[in-house]
Amino acid sequence: MARKPAEQRISRRIPVGAPAVMKWLDEQLTGYVEQVNLNGMYVASPRFPPLGEYVDLIFCLPGNPKSFRVRASVVHTQATTDGHTGFGAKFERPPHGFLEAIRDLEKEH
Repeated sequence: MARKPAEQRISRRIPVGAPAVMKWLDEQLTGYVEQVNLNGMYVASPRFPPLGEYVDLIFCLPGNPKSFRVRASVVHTQATTDGHTGFGAKFERPPHGFLEAIRDLEKEH
């Protein structure tokens, strides 16, 4: 997710901790959704798409048995010397049911 101060975000970040399948171009990998909000998410992954690339993600949110497929664009990447790598992605026209599931998560946290 873009690195905005908390008061400028569309909604607060919610810790998720869910495995995800990521697809872009000819690549398919698994990653780990660490945080989500109504605008986007942060995905930990040893490899990730380049900035600006579109990526399709398939994953489940905690407490919700439904599997969601969401398209997002990569807005920042992170690769640190301690091995923590991943990317922030902004949702592109997320399904209404997915946004409702995030709102339900917000109520729980």
